[in-house]
Amino acid sequence: MTVYVLLREDQNEHGYVDTSIAGVFRDAGVARDMEARERLHARQEGLVVEDDDSPDGEWQVSWRVEERDVD
Repeated sequence: MTVYVLLREDQNEHGYVDTSIAGVFRDAGVARDMEARERLHARQEGLVVEDDDSPDGEWQVSWRVEERDVD
């Protein structure tokens, strides 16, 4: 079975990154929808979200979806 893992990374003012699992989904579309909601919510809270428009290294929070096979 394939699952889609939503990973969240938080970067502090010293550049250290903490990675955590924000969710595990059976459907890629649901995982991507959750990623979009999380990004929007973080921006509404005033956090700098890593995306294509953010300068290198100047972000506080980031999300990505990874596909994983599990038995």
